[in-house]
Amino acid sequence: MIEPIGNQYVVARPVYSANAFGEEHKKKQRHHKTLLDHLKKLCRCSAQKAKKIAFSLFPIASWLPAYRIKEWLLSDIVSGVSTGLVAVLQGLAFALLVTIPPGYGLYAAFFPVIIYFFLGTSRHISVGPFPVLSMMVGAVVVRLTATDNTADSTFTNSSMTNDSSIDEQKVIVAATVTMLSGIIQLLMGVLRLGFVVIYLSESLISGFTTAAAIHVVVSQLKFMFQLTVPAHTDPFSLFKVLESVFSQIEKTNIADLVTSLVILVVVFVVKELNQRYKAKLPVPIPIELIVTVIATGVSYGFDFKTRFNVAVIGEMKPGFQAPVTPSRQTFQDTIGDSFGIAIVGFAVAFSVASVYSLKYDYPIDGNQIAGLLSAIIVLIVIVAIGFLLEPLQKSVLAALALGNLKGMLMQFAEIRRLWRKDKYDCLIWVMTFIFAVVLGLGLGLAASVAFQLLTIVFRTQFPKCSTLANVGRSNIYKNRKDYSEIGFRPLRILRKRNKALKKIRKMQKKGLLQVTPKGFICTVDGFKDSDEELDNDKIEELDQPINTTDLPFQIDWNANLPLNIVVPKINLHSLILDFSAVSFLDVSSMRGLKTILQEFIRIQVDVYIAGTDDDFIEKLTRCEFFDDEVKDSIFFLTIHDAVLHILMKKDYSTSKFNPSQEVEAKSDDFTISTNGGLRNRECQVPIETKF
Repeated sequence: MIEPIGNQYVVARPVYSANAFGEEHKKKQRHHKTLLDHLKKLCRCSAQKAKKIAFSLFPIASWLPAYRIKEWLLSDIVSGVSTGLVAVLQGLAFALLVTIPPGYGLYAAFFPVIIYFFLGTSRHISVGPFPVLSMMVGAVVVRLTATDNTADSTFTNSSMTNDSSIDEQKVIVAATVTMLSGIIQLLMGVLRLGFVVIYLSESLISGFTTAAAIHVVVSQLKFMFQLTVPAHTDPFSLFKVLESVFSQIEKTNIADLVTSLVILVVVFVVKELNQRYKAKLPVPIPIELIVTVIATGVSYGFDFKTRFNVAVIGEMKPGFQAPVTPSRQTFQDTIGDSFGIAIVGFAVAFSVASVYSLKYDYPIDGNQIAGLLSAIIVLIVIVAIGFLLEPLQKSVLAALALGNLKGMLMQFAEIRRLWRKDKYDCLIWVMTFIFAVVLGLGLGLAASVAFQLLTIVFRTQFPKCSTLANVGRSNIYKNRKDYSEIGFRPLRILRKRNKALKKIRKMQKKGLLQVTPKGFICTVDGFKDSDEELDNDKIEELDQPINTTDLPFQIDWNANLPLNIVVPKINLHSLILDFSAVSFLDVSSMRGLKTILQEFIRIQVDVYIAGTDDDFIEKLTRCEFFDDEVKDSIFFLTIHDAVLHILMKKDYSTSKFNPSQEVEAKSDDFTISTNGGLRNRECQVPIETKF
């Protein structure tokens, strides 16, 4: 037994050995599933499982019947049209990164959207060409077509002719890499290998995408200056390209250079205005579309191609081009690069989808019709009006490609922040950037992952974590899974409480909820409120701490609330985390820990951390971990110290509330209690707790 005496405690219990403790406190027999058990479960079939598999393979079957036409159709039309127009321009621009004719970039903007419409799992991401992936594919194309002037057997194909070999070879390689990457991603999904992205940390992805942005900038210089630059794919290729560009800088086409610089300035300025005034603008200014229309018209009207010898997109045949079958050797030469591209593509798409899934509180299991409309816009350009873009200068496309790199180039600011917070993460960022710039994107990615894994050797990774429970009212704590278990999502409860609070405020303002000395009175049988999807600002409001100071009563969230207001009930008031096995936290885990603490604190669940060393707390202080909400007073030497602190804080020396302590309630200051009655704010009933 334990008895608190002031700030001290006295422990009276037997001295347990492992065997003695096991005899007195029998452990539940838990069956640990073997590989055979998992295989049996996987092969077991039922109607419910078949339905679940069908919905997972074709999410459209689950979200399409629930689509709210009146509420979502108009916004999806606007979103689809604007996204489609941008996709057309990005497809043309990013085709230059792959070093294939621009018209083929439209295919990359069309087919992924159509497929994602049926198989997609996120409502907010728009699939299509991405600069980093385009650059990685382009590196493979350049490497395998570098000897295209010779009779390389890699590209021997009966359908090829001498006149069109170079472009056909590039298209074949690009298509092969793309198809193999898709097959690899499909196999990863079937084999549940998505966990590999945990080895691509935020620091690694940030450093890699920044290096890729540098590669993109350098690769577009030849289009901006209109220079003939030989292909380089080996290590140090970026520096060789720069040497080639500056060695013939006197051959620059001034018309292309001026056009691209003007486009860059205009795009950057308008994008800044869009960002600064996004709250006031109904839709962002489609600057890419505007400058493309103007540049195409000016180039056609003044015949830039003839007068200034500028490079233009050229002939764009309507419809889809006949496919060419790649050779077996092409598959063999591109399989390694395809694997890296598949991993990076999945990591980028999944991280973006996860951000929006968490922000808008929905599982990644549906997509909206906006994607289909976007694909229709791209299809119209492919089959009907693509010829209108033939006079467009390639330098304009290069400028548009660079205009989309601002976000990635601004990631250089991460170095200073990471250095202050976690030097390991900062080192990973810097080395990833250096590897990707010097060795190229393919080898650079492999070297970066290897270096990151090497840093893990010097730090403890994957510590065993468990939920501990007090055993027999003593100072002994064991894995709660061996005795009982509990769980809930604090963020979801916080949002539901804030939603309920908004409804209660509306009811009070409308006079539908009145408080009397004997309880609350609802003057209406039902209360309907809008359940429409919330925008960003309203979602962020629901994530804020609950504030009821403007109400004449407090709300007991474990009570039966008025009318149809339902909020999940929770049966704990304090949570203790045992960090005795935690040796370090990187920036990502530190951010996650603080988010967890805030979510629990905001639903009135106190969180304490026990078993940390002084260096751990000092690092949190250096990283500005603590604020008015998460304080450094949550740390305790041992779990039992934290438990006794909770006992004293909650004043459990009196196990039940004494009615004689009740203070006469004022008519304007009440609390809704679990039995529907009211009590004074200053008189709080302690909850009976069992250990």
